[in-house]
Amino acid sequence: MSKICGWLAILAAIALTYFLAPDFCNNIFLIVSSGDIAALSEYIRSFGHLSVLIILLLFIVMTFTVVFPFMILSGATAIIYGIFWGTIISWTGEVIGAVFMFFFARYFFRSFVEKKIAKSSYLKQVDDYSSKNGFKILLIARLLPLAPSGIITAIAAISKISFKDFIWATILGKLPPVVIKVLLGHDIVYASDNMLRLIAVISAIVLIYAYVWWRKKQNKPIS
Repeated sequence: MSKICGWLAILAAIALTYFLAPDFCNNIFLIVSSGDIAALSEYIRSFGHLSVLIILLLFIVMTFTVVFPFMILSGATAIIYGIFWGTIISWTGEVIGAVFMFFFARYFFRSFVEKKIAKSSYLKQVDDYSSKNGFKILLIARLLPLAPSGIITAIAAISKISFKDFIWATILGKLPPVVIKVLLGHDIVYASDNMLRLIAVISAIVLIYAYVWWRKKQNKPIS
């Protein structure tokens, strides 16, 4: 029943948002779907003092949709507010979005998952492990620049990780990837002026994932 209520809550929130601001929803969807970071920044900028609030709300929505990469919104935020404040706002937005999803998934889906876990001794061991080592596991997962944040949050929410471990792993683990996404999104738009930095950021991403691949190849933990 809780699982059904969860999906109904999501559908109700989507329907209400679209009913209240259909033009805004359509414009945001079209721009984000196109991946046009510059157009997104201009559209958000047009709301003036409400721009920060809209950005934070979009980060929450993107956390739940999972489909759209945060880099698009992070890049647009950096274009509007600069690299430093763009990073702070994007970091805040990602953390807030993660907290919303954590409580939503834990409240509506944890009981459903517990029933599945109870039927498997292996899943029970994995679940117990997450309660003791959740901070370390989540922190490592957060540090990957292009990892699907919403999915990681949902998995953490249905595990036994404490909220304290979750929030600290999220706050600390999200900052480095946010910096990378802000720089990447910003410099893609202004590639001619920031080509060296863009190449450096892309190279850093490649090296990080090459290291992860190598560790997996060696059957060793990433940490």
